[in-house]
Order: sequence, then structure tokens, then C-alpha cells
Amino acid sequence: MSIRRLFEGLFLVALFVMGVRATLDADMWWHLRTGEYIWQQGIPRLDVFSFTVPDHAWVTHEWLSQVVMWLVYQAGGFAGLILGTAVLVLLTFGLVYGSCAGRPYLAAFVVLLAAVTSAIVWGARPQMFNLLFTAVFVFQVERVKDKQLPLWTWWLLPLFMLLWANFHSGYLLGVVLLGTYVVGEAAQQWRQKTDERTLPWPIIRRLFVITVICFLIAALNPSGPELWIYPFYTLGSSAMQAYIQEWHSPDFHLTFFWPFAGMLALGVLSFVFSQRRVTFTDLLLFLGTGAAGLLSARHIPLFAIVAAPIIARHGLSALAGTAVHPILSGDVKEPQPTRLMATLNVIALVVAIVGALGWAANQVAENETAVAAQYPAAAVDFLQANGLAQERGYNSYNWGGYLIWRGLPVFVDGRADVYGDDFLFYYRQAFDAGPQWRAPLDDFAVTYVLMERDSPLLTVLAASGEWQQVYQDELAQIYVRMNVIE
Repeated sequence: MSIRRLFEGLFLVALFVMGVRATLDADMWWHLRTGEYIWQQGIPRLDVFSFTVPDHAWVTHEWLSQVVMWLVYQAGGFAGLILGTAVLVLLTFGLVYGSCAGRPYLAAFVVLLAAVTSAIVWGARPQMFNLLFTAVFVFQVERVKDKQLPLWTWWLLPLFMLLWANFHSGYLLGVVLLGTYVVGEAAQQWRQKTDERTLPWPIIRRLFVITVICFLIAALNPSGPELWIYPFYTLGSSAMQAYIQEWHSPDFHLTFFWPFAGMLALGVLSFVFSQRRVTFTDLLLFLGTGAAGLLSARHIPLFAIVAAPIIARHGLSALAGTAVHPILSGDVKEPQPTRLMATLNVIALVVAIVGALGWAANQVAENETAVAAQYPAAAVDFLQANGLAQERGYNSYNWGGYLIWRGLPVFVDGRADVYGDDFLFYYRQAFDAGPQWRAPLDDFAVTYVLMERDSPLLTVLAASGEWQQVYQDELAQIYVRMNVIE
């Protein structure tokens, strides 16, 4: 085994290790229960988990992701979900790596930065499939532009789109990506500033046809053409923009957003010093996804995937003529390793793989502890032991999914699109302990309140004389109406 192969192997092992993490995503719980419901009873059209909005329509745009997650859980439990997430990370950024120039060394550096940048949303959640399909589309187009894949492979994109539209409503990004390539390449031809990667007019027209087919074929899902407009409901939700953290703009005072800032800066520098002409396509893709990431942290991983090949290509060009360029470009031919060196390289890779599996096993072993530290497991045990679990409760938005997993009817959970803006603002009346805090609790005859310890609402309940604390631990508190206790 050569040094180059060892490096690539260690790079892939590193991606896998980065993807191994505890099952802490707040929405994972209701996704699993939804997958179970679909597997057993079919796709629901109305809410089936809350006692507050059972008449609200539910567009289960992630239905296939949820079924897959449930089947993985059935087969391997939470360990299966942890390892499955790591495999999705490996596949996604393996494709990004394959889309980059400068393999293995420069490409690996850029892709690792992209992976760290995108890690803010990693977890056992359908969005991981969204990232994978984004990487598939970028890989297909970039490899054809580099003449490393035959043109006919583009006809696979509608098939991938058919899957994507049933895995996640983020499928629209695939249509936008292809449309951006069409516009960028057409502008390049129109301005007559072409290079060896610019698509000729006949191929641009073919890509336009494929883009239209991808858009149309996305309607082949259980919700039909309604899925064409569904993403705009999410993007236009004022409640989601206001209250859900991952929809907020990134706060660069927080260190986990610094890799995003680094990718933005590295991209700008690569454009400035590149000896290649910066194309309209590169500008549209980089600036478009970069602006989306600045608008909402949820979009940062999409920027990382789309921007990585652009940064690698122009970064490599900027280094042309330097002593490191032949190495970073992968053009230097390595000497044939001796038998001893090849054996040592194999041993090093095996040790790395064994270490990665050991790390994964340790994460699996500690998963239950990590879940108990973030979710009210003991508080739910108390509700079940005292006959309160099936009563109407007012719960934290962040814990709604976990309560669904434990079989409790919920006041609210992470399915913001199901509840709608009006209801979420109504829910916040009590959550924020505003002047009308009693209304949500009284209107729905709430028996108990389960919230994070020292939440503002709990302070108001304690002072009201109408509620009494019956449970408390380091994470959660439960208050019950006085008449229930009596």
C-alpha cells in the first residue's frame, strides 16, 4: 500500500469517526414513531400525535426517510442509527471529495473543512439524506464537466430526484442547483469567456431538459404536486424563523460557526489569487449558497457541499507555479513502496480502522447516558408511574418529539409545519409567561406542565397558587393543577 492510498484510507476513516455521534436530535424521536406508523398503518394525512391539532393536515414529505430510519432502528437499535448516520456522512463527503480537484491532499483538506462546517446539523435525521442527494447532484455535474464521467450519466439524475422527493422536501435544491448550472454555463457562452470546463450549447440545452424533468418527476410522491409548493411554506414561516434556532442566521461569536466563516474567507481568497477565470457558474453557486447560509444556519451544510469543489479548484490554481503545487495536485508520481513500507502502511490503516470501531462502540455504550442528560427520561417515568402519562400536558417544544417516542400525547413538538404559525405563537403565550399565559393551559384543560427546570412559565405557575410542583430533577420540573392533586 502506497502513502497516497494510506492517506486516502485515513481520510475516509476520519470522516466516519466524525459522523459517529449520540442520538440527540430533538426531531429524531417523532421521525422514528412516524416511520413505525407508516410501516404499520400507512402514510398519515392528519396529525396523529398531538391532542391540540388532530385536525391539521400533515404533509409527510420525509416519509421514506422515516421508514428507513425505523427499519434501521428495528434492525440495530440506537447503535444502528448511530452507525447509519456515520455511513451517510462518509458517503456524502466521499462524493464531495470525488468532486474536488487536487486529490488526495488538497481535496482532503478542503473536504474535511467542509465536513466540520456542516457538522452543526449532523444526527439521526432525514436531513442527512438531503445532504447526500445534494452531494450526488454536485458530483454528477462536476465529474461530467471534468470529463471524468460520460454525459449519459446525467439521465440518472431524474431517478435520483424521484428518490430525493420522497426522502425530503429539500429536493427543490437539486432543481435549483441544476438550474444554476444551466444559467451559469449559458452566461459563460453568451459572454464568450469559455474554458475547457464550459459546457457547449447542445449540452446546456440537454441539462435544461433534465432540470425540467427533475422538477416534474418530483410530483411522483404521496403528496403529489403539492410538494412543489410545500418548501415555500417552510421558508415563509415567521414562527419557524423566529423560534427555531437552526433557522436563525449564524452567530459568529459561537465557535462552531467559525469553520463556515473560514470556508467563506478561503473561497474569496481562492477567487482572488486563482489563475483560472472565475466563471459565472462558480460565482452563482458560491454566492447563492453562501448567502443562504448567512440567512439561516440550516443552509450552511449545503454551502459546504456546493462550495468545496469550487474552493479546491481555484485554490489549486492559485498555487500553480509553487513548490507545493505538484504534491497538492496529485501529479507527483510516488515511488513504489518497499514491501516493508507497504506492510507498515497496511498495519497503520488497520490500526486506524480498529480505533474507529472502538470509538464507535464507546459512543454507542454512552448513548443512553447522553440521552438522559438532554431529555426528561426520569420525569416521564414519574408521569407514567403516577397515572399522568395519558393526561393532557403542556410540554417544552424541544421535548415534544421525545414524549411522542415515549407514547405520550403532546401539546406541541418539532413538526412546526403541522401546527402552523398561529398555533405556535399561541403556544408561546404560556411558554414566555406573557400576560395571557393561562389561555393555552385552560383552553385545552391541561393537567400537568413539563418544562426545563427554572423556565419562566414554571416561575409563574409557582406564584399563581393554582399549580403545585410534584417532581424536580437536575433537568426538568413537573407542575400539576391543585384540583388534580386534591
